[in-house]
Amino acid sequence: MLKGEKVKKVLLIKDDSIGENSELGRKLILGFLSTMKECNPQPQAIYLLNRGVLLATTNAAGVEVLKSLEAQGIAIFSCQTCLEHFGLLESLKVGQVGNAKATLNALLNAEDAVSL
Repeated sequence: MLKGEKVKKVLLIKDDSIGENSELGRKLILGFLSTMKECNPQPQAIYLLNRGVLLATTNAAGVEVLKSLEAQGIAIFSCQTCLEHFGLLESLKVGQVGNAKATLNALLNAEDAVSL
């Protein structure tokens, strides 16, 4: 996102699953992301933090669905600090490496931000 640029919707994903049950939660996050391909409006960007970066690196199904969202024009950013923490900086398979400043700017400048 360009400095000062207003965006309508931003999605923040903080984990590779939704909820307490990790097996069900991984199915849910992939289901939500897959369904997003059919939603209108779509977010302009998805920011992956903490274990969310696993969706763009080690989770093959996550990589596949994120690539399809990226092909629809949704920007995908994975937190550099998180990638480094998990030893995955060189394993990013979709999107770009992001940072805290850009993520905060996007969230604070978005008309609407959704967190999963």
